[in-house]
Amino acid sequence: MKTLSIHPATADLTEMIERGTALHGHLGPFLVAGIRMGLLALTLLESPGYFGVRATSEAGRKTPLSCLNDGIQIGSGCTTGKGNLEIVDGGAPRARFETDSQSVVIELRNEIVQTFPGADTMEKARELESLPIEELLTWTSPSSL
Repeated sequence: MKTLSIHPATADLTEMIERGTALHGHLGPFLVAGIRMGLLALTLLESPGYFGVRATSEAGRKTPLSCLNDGIQIGSGCTTGKGNLEIVDGGAPRARFETDSQSVVIELRNEIVQTFPGADTMEKARELESLPIEELLTWTSPSSL
């Protein structure tokens, strides 16, 4: 059985968003933010994704915030089915990613979230696709466990 890996530096974000949209059922800003969050986590933790990495999302199970969870699955390879994505009802666009040796917390910037209400969801999603990562997300430096 071949094990997949994700290479954030060479990942085709547009293709990942298309795959995420097919999984999720529609394109939206929380989906795109979650994908970018997962890719950033893999970069910071130097992880190939899918296995050897765990995520705990505080986005909960209420839409539209919970759409972040599907993006995290696409961007990091962590899934609820494999048991390496846990979803807690924190009501925040934030997730903690861990490997066996380090962890990082990544959060969607509040000033970005505040632009979502009333916006065209597809337009906002496309805007987030090209927004510099520092303008989209905040994160802590990876810390040792």
